[in-house]
Amino acid sequence: MTTASALPHVIVFLGPSLPLGPAREILDADYRPPAGQGDLVRACAEAPAAIALIDGVFKDAPTVRHREILWALAHDVPVFGAASMGALRAAELASFGMIGVGLIYRWYRRFALLPDDAVGVTHMPAALGSQPVSDALVDIRRTLRAAERAGTLSAAAARALAEAQTGLPSPERRVPPAAKAHAVSQKSRDARALLTRLATHQATGQWPTPPHPEVPIVHAWLDDLRDSGLSLADGTPTRPPFAG
Repeated sequence: MTTASALPHVIVFLGPSLPLGPAREILDADYRPPAGQGDLVRACAEAPAAIALIDGVFKDAPTVRHREILWALAHDVPVFGAASMGALRAAELASFGMIGVGLIYRWYRRFALLPDDAVGVTHMPAALGSQPVSDALVDIRRTLRAAERAGTLSAAAARALAEAQTGLPSPERRVPPAAKAHAVSQKSRDARALLTRLATHQATGQWPTPPHPEVPIVHAWLDDLRDSGLSLADGTPTRPPFAG
């Protein structure tokens, strides 16, 4: 039987989508706070068996760049995404080899014009467990639909509440009191589904082979990494010699 210390090193960026305790019950992994710019480059440099992007920062800090994910894939590190920022990036980069899991990922793949902030929430700092203090629009809509199916809300009432929540800034969105008894957290469900899939890969030792996408070195991206105090995993300098 494989011991915990011998398990493949998997790095998971997780925050408000799922509490750390339940996550650890599903997958033994290196859990880190929501990812920001440069975090996947740092993770890639550790040569993990896989990287899972569930939650990421946005608005108040530089977000995960697409080229970071491509860079990891080009360096033989499979990258998975689900639930929140991970679902967005997986939908955008599926054709390049990022692996998406869950309903939210499939929504973003099918409906390319869905707003990015439909998965966004305001949450506590990572030191306090990244607990959400607002509700994601995708979860609100799923909850209202469940309340409608249960007969608690009429179709018209559910539609009106959904429209009202859509019109609010993401930090102000909350599940309406009339629907709370039917609360659905699709983000949590998708995060669990991703961790369950990773646990299967971890147990078998069989991981997807990344397609090695071509990653052009763009000077603006290198400047971003330099500003984050990073160098690339293969030793490529983050400041071209002719840059000002």
